[in-house]
Order: sequence, then C-alpha cells, then structure tokens
Amino acid sequence: MNILSLPVSERELALMKPIVAELLAAGGQLQRSEIKTRIIANNEDIAEFANVVRESKQSGKKYRPFDFSFNFAIKNLVIAEIIESFKRGGVIQLTEKGLNIDISTFDAKKDIYPITNEFWLNHRQQILENQKEDGSVSADLTTEETASTESNSETYMDELRSSILDAISKMSPKRFEMFSRQLISEMGVTFDEVKGVNISNDGGIDGYGYHMDPNDFRTTRVVIQCKRYNSGSVSEPEMNQFLGAMSKYRADYGIFITNSRFTEAAKKAATAGVPVTMIDGERLVDLILRLQFHVTPVTVYEMDDSFYYEEERI
Repeated sequence: MNILSLPVSERELALMKPIVAELLAAGGQLQRSEIKTRIIANNEDIAEFANVVRESKQSGKKYRPFDFSFNFAIKNLVIAEIIESFKRGGVIQLTEKGLNIDISTFDAKKDIYPITNEFWLNHRQQILENQKEDGSVSADLTTEETASTESNSETYMDELRSSILDAISKMSPKRFEMFSRQLISEMGVTFDEVKGVNISNDGGIDGYGYHMDPNDFRTTRVVIQCKRYNSGSVSEPEMNQFLGAMSKYRADYGIFITNSRFTEAAKKAATAGVPVTMIDGERLVDLILRLQFHVTPVTVYEMDDSFYYEEERI
C-alpha cells in the first residue's frame, strides 16, 4: 500500500494501529521518537512513506509528510483517550482504555474517527469564527505544510530530523564513510588505521576496528559497512556480502549503516548468523542527536500550562 497516495485525512489511519501495537508491545509507554523508529522499522509501507521529503512552497524548508500524519495520528489517539502525551521527555503512554485494546480487532476508522470527527468539526468552526472576527483569510486546515497539532519544539525537531537526513543524502559516498566512521568512534570503537576507508572494495568492509567493554575489559572485533542512498534500500544480497566479509575477518559483530532503510529480506539475513547492528536513517538521526554529533543543542523554555493556567477550584 502506497500511503502517500492516500488522501491526507486517511494517512494517519494507516499509522494509528501500528502506533498502538508498538506501545502495547513495549508495555504501554515509549518516547515519541522511539515510536517513530519502531513503526518505520517494522512496516515496509510506513518506511517508504517516511522516506519521502518535500520542500515547503511557503518557507522553502524540507519536511516529511510522514511527520504531519504521525502528529495527527497521535493527536486523534489522545482525543479518543487511547493514549496520553506528556511534553516532558516526549513520553507517550497508553491509558487504561488503550491497555485493554485487542490489537487484532482494532480498527482506527471505526474505533477512533466517530469520536474525533466531532472534535475536529468544532475545532474548524472555532478557527473560522476567529478568522471572521479578526478579518483574516480562511486557511486550508489540512495542508501538510502548515498543519501542526503539536508544540513548536516538536515541530522544530521534525524539521531538524528532516534537514539532517537531507544533508546526509547529499554527501558523497566517501564522505558518508568518513562521517559514519567518526560517529562509530564516538560510540567507543577504535578503528585500525591500516584498514580504514581505503578497503571499501575489500569484501564489503568500510571500517575495521575494536571495541572494549569497560565493564569486563573484553575486546571485540567490529567491522562496519556504509551505504548512502538517494533512493532504494539495503537489500539481501548486500547484507549477505557483508556477512561474508565479517566471516572473512572473523568479526565478533558488524555494524551496517545507511541513511535509508533495510528490506525485510535483508533484516532476516542479518539475524541468521553473526550479530549485525542495523542502523537505518531514523536510528542514525537518533544517534546523531543523542551523541550531539556535529549538532549544537539549543536551550528553550516552555511554560507549564497546567500550573500557570490552572482552573480555579470551587
């Protein structure tokens, strides 16, 4: 199913069930970014949808239609009281109602939309009334480029993630290899300078090094492979080639990095033998942000509305 070909209002429907399923599988609570990573990793259709990047005609900024659909899916699940969304830490949590959902029979169109449609109709009417009062022109409330149901900080993070992926997609293959080696070094892997980037054609290896576990002082052999794509995914033959190279170098485990994603066949191949850590585009951005790798954190402040605007108690 090509989710992007669906009407905007239906794209969020394709995301709601996977969101609830991942929360149930995780015990009822995940960070917003973790939910995104999981539904993209576990669903080919969603992964294809998440890979699409567009440019706003209004601002010129890069954005992903997936992010807007995801935000609306989250908002509708909140309105239906299936989940709770907490600003601090970006935590999403199933409510008691959500925890009791039978995911095998869950149908977002039947179970969610009858509840949320009334909310959105009232919401739209209120906006139109406000626009009439101040004389502004009515806007298209469903436009991907302008629709936002979340806070400015979350919208900013969506834009930042899209910008990072867009910048990586424009790297040359050689620069992406160097970028990946530097990132893996930040994770504690020491590379063998003799067998560095120069062995790109040596059995599918882009880096060879060692990692020492600080807890038990055990040293393990690590090899990495980097694939930078503008389109397409890492396939099973590419993964099999990498597994063969790992065997050749007697690696304890491998790290395969791509700015794109892995096909289901490639994922199955990666779990058939020596362990392979697969880092796709979403996990790559997660690592970059967590390690603050060539990104600068900016401190912002947000009011706690529940405190400052607490309703007076009778």
